[in-house]
Amino acid sequence: DMNRIKYSYNPYNINRLTLLAGKASIEDDEYFRKNAQTIIENREYTVSELEKRGFCVLPSCANFVFAKKEGKNGEELYLELKKRGVLVRHFKKERIKDFLRITIGTRAQMDTLLSKLDEII
Repeated sequence: DMNRIKYSYNPYNINRLTLLAGKASIEDDEYFRKNAQTIIENREYTVSELEKRGFCVLPSCANFVFAKKEGKNGEELYLELKKRGVLVRHFKKERIKDFLRITIGTRAQMDTLLSKLDEII
């Protein structure tokens, strides 16, 4: 019963197999460094490409960026991307309502995002 309550309250719980896989990936330093470097490269590429398109991108050292396009409503951009099969995050809080939270993926995924943004803007 306690596990059922625990799992209903926190959707980010993981099972033992996932925990072991995560532990193994953390212990594999070469794998970790390679993936971290790929994320950094793809983030830098994406930021550069977004800025070329007139987006304001906040500085980030994470696996995501916050970006907004002057004159474009953040929620509308989010919905248009969603219609085209590209999922980003959007928050309705006043200070960030025009920003998109874009998770950094593979280069192909980022190119798809950029292509869909080109269609929209």
